[in-house]
This record gives sequence, C-alpha cells and structure tokens, in this order.
Amino acid sequence: MELRGASALVTGAGRGIGRATCLALGRAGVAVTAVSRTASELDSLVREIAREKGRAVAQPGDVRDPAVCAAAVTRAREVHGRLQILVNNAGVGAHAPVAETSDEEWARILDTNLTAVFRLTRAALPQLGDGGGHVFMISSLAGSNAIAGMAAYCASKAALDHFARCLMLEVRHQGIKVTTIAPGSVDTSFGGERSGDAGWMLRPDDVAGAVLDLLRTRDEAHTSRVEMRPLRPSKRT
Repeated sequence: MELRGASALVTGAGRGIGRATCLALGRAGVAVTAVSRTASELDSLVREIAREKGRAVAQPGDVRDPAVCAAAVTRAREVHGRLQILVNNAGVGAHAPVAETSDEEWARILDTNLTAVFRLTRAALPQLGDGGGHVFMISSLAGSNAIAGMAAYCASKAALDHFARCLMLEVRHQGIKVTTIAPGSVDTSFGGERSGDAGWMLRPDDVAGAVLDLLRTRDEAHTSRVEMRPLRPSKRT
C-alpha cells in the first residue's frame, strides 16, 4: 500500500498501542481518524501529529455504542475522502476470578473487545473494498493462553482471533487483508496496572512498528497473524 495519502481509523487511540500507532501512521503520511473515550487525550494526539506535519482528526466516543462506530467510519470518509486502514485496538481487561465476575464486567469486556470490532469492521468493509484495504486486529497472546483470573479477557481475545480468521477467508479475494497482531506483555497502563520495572516488556512502538511493516508488504503477500513477545521476559510471555 502507498501510505502517503492513505487514510486510517484507529480505536483506543488516546494512549498506549493506539496512540503509538496513530503517531507512526501520521509520520508515514497517513491521514488518521483517532477514536477514544477521552477527548483530551485525542486533542493532545492530534496536536502532536499536526506538529509533525501530519493530518489527524479526533472522534471521541465509546466504541460500545453502535452510533459511535458508524459515526467514526463516516467521519473518516468525509474528512479524508476514503478509508483504507482499520486498526481495531480498543480493549479493556479486568483481574477477577470467574466467581467474582459480574454480568456488567463480563459485558463491558466482551462488548469492547469483540462486539465493537464486529460493528466497526462491518461498517468499514464497503470502503475498504474500494481498491483494497487492511484490517488489523490488536489481540493478545491471552487469546491462546489461559490466565487464571482473566477469563473474560482471554475469552474475548480467543473469540477475536477466530473472528479475524473467518473474516480473512471472506474478504481476501476482494483484495482486503486481515492481520491479527497478538502481543505478549506491553508496557502500558492496561488494566489499571503498570510495572515498576518494565524494561523487559514490549513497548507500544514495537506494535506500531509491526503495523507499519505489514502495510509495506507487497500487495499480493498477506501475513494473517503475528505473535510478539518480550525477548527476555521476567515473569510472563
């Protein structure tokens, strides 16, 4: 894909992997539509991209709301003229055993990590198919590795992985690529926790770099899944 002049929509853009991906795309000449619940974080991101001579617009909202998903795709098309790249990155998690997981917490995780991805992707597909496109699912190694106390999160990522595989088989002949990126431990504030000694962890820029590398792959070559791990983990992979 020719990145300069392309258009991308990134969810969970206010911090962590989403923010790093928006910045990397902006530096590569991609026009970005950034979606996040926190308007102030989006405003800061848009200003930083503009300082680096990139283009970005903020679209505040919670992706659990179907109207937010539809509006984000519409905004990307209206402002940037088209949509070629979708990065489904928004995600939440929680640490609790199954016996202590409420219906509300289960729904919050599944709605954010899975149902919102379905809605956004469905809304974006007609545009992505106009000359090819690329959908990224930012998953987790937790989708294929059980973690005690994180059943809802693991289940959401396992389902996301399978959803991505099905989608890939459906749209590949339309020239649309679907790539799942499954990182291990990344140094973010995900889940409300932050490591005191995070030097061993992946960084958000590592995942953003993988997105850029995959976008630069030859059009007829398709990498459908990437797993990323810290090289020398101190506690988990």
